[in-house]
Order: sequence, then structure tokens, then C-alpha cells
Amino acid sequence: MMHETDPYEKRIKTAGRLFPNFIAKIVKPNSGEVLPWGEKGEIVVSGYGQMSEYLHNRQKTEEALRHHQEDLDPDGAGAREDGSLRRWMHTGDEGYLDPEGYFVISGRIKDLVIRGGENISPMEIEDRLVEHDAIAQVSIVGVPDEKYGEELGAFLELRENYSRPSDDELRAFVREKLARFKAPRYFWWLGGPDSRVPATWPQTASGKVSKPDLRKLVDGLL
Repeated sequence: MMHETDPYEKRIKTAGRLFPNFIAKIVKPNSGEVLPWGEKGEIVVSGYGQMSEYLHNRQKTEEALRHHQEDLDPDGAGAREDGSLRRWMHTGDEGYLDPEGYFVISGRIKDLVIRGGENISPMEIEDRLVEHDAIAQVSIVGVPDEKYGEELGAFLELRENYSRPSDDELRAFVREKLARFKAPRYFWWLGGPDSRVPATWPQTASGKVSKPDLRKLVDGLL
């Protein structure tokens, strides 16, 4: 929840604080294990406004809405007033709580790239690359790799009237602000010299870039 009295910096860089009558935890993805304050994990919530189910989809309901036995641990969230376990909604969002209790969302759990045991959020790399003058839009996906399990691949859209920067230039640009291992290994330009890369972004029904479709392109590009 965001309020007009919240500082401007919080309003543009966070998702706000928890709604009344809700509780939340940051847990290890797909579990009920709580992580220390400030550490990234999956955001899960429980409260009066929580949805009851996915209509006619029991599997998705069971994936998203779960009970956590960890709530009964000494440092757990505890049971409800009637002694039953709370039902938590797994949002699928990766994020953390800042010192003032504001949620900072850093990506989607299913989009995380696991490189050599490191969980890498595509969002921070995408945010860095679009700071480059020549890049209009970018999407990062995981690329299968024998040594590290996954590597980073970047699909990029060139801004009009700009020349494409080299791969090495873009890696150096990323490393100016992010860790060395977060620089993508692969770069593919929409409408570029490689005819296997489409000229336009594959999109979901809601008009967002479809990362699953980009992942399907990867096998043919390696």
C-alpha cells in the first residue's frame, strides 16, 4: 500500500507497505522457510482479502495457496486464533523488505537465472542495459550451459538512429555498476543481422514481452 504522504523516493522505487489485515513473509522460493529481514526471497502473503482459488484449476490453486508447517516453529508466524494454519499466497515475486518495511520487488521467481549456484535476477541487468543510449528495450533469459548450468542471454532492441554497440562494450557497461558475473554472455538484436532473431518482440495476450517465447528461440540460436 502506498500513501500520498510516503516519501517520493519510496513511491518510485518500492511497491509500498503491507495492507491492513494482511501479514507477509519473505521465504526461500517455493517453501515456508523465512529469510532474514532485507534478504531477497519470494513474497508470500496471508489476510482477509486473499483470493480463495483459481477457478476450475485445482493444480494452480495448490501451487499458489499453501499451508506452512514452519509457522509452528518458535520463531514462526504462529497459527490462527482457532489453532489452524494460515494459508499463504505465493506471489511468485522475488523481493525483500527495506529497513522501513517497504516491499522492493526485484523480479519474478520463475525468471531467475541460476548461474553456478548464484540466483541472478534479470530485472537489475535489464534496468542497467536500458541506461545505454543505444538500447530501447532489453529482456534477459537463461541459456543452458554445461559448465555453469545457465548463462545469461540478452535480447535487445536498438534505439532509432543509433549504431549497435559491440558485445564487449555492453559487458563493460554492465560491469561498471553490477558484479562481473552479471554481464550477459550472449547478445541477440531484434531485426539484426541474424535472421533467426525476430524483428519484433513476442508478446503475451496482455502486451508484455513473452519470456517463454524468447527461451524457445534460444536453442536455435546457440
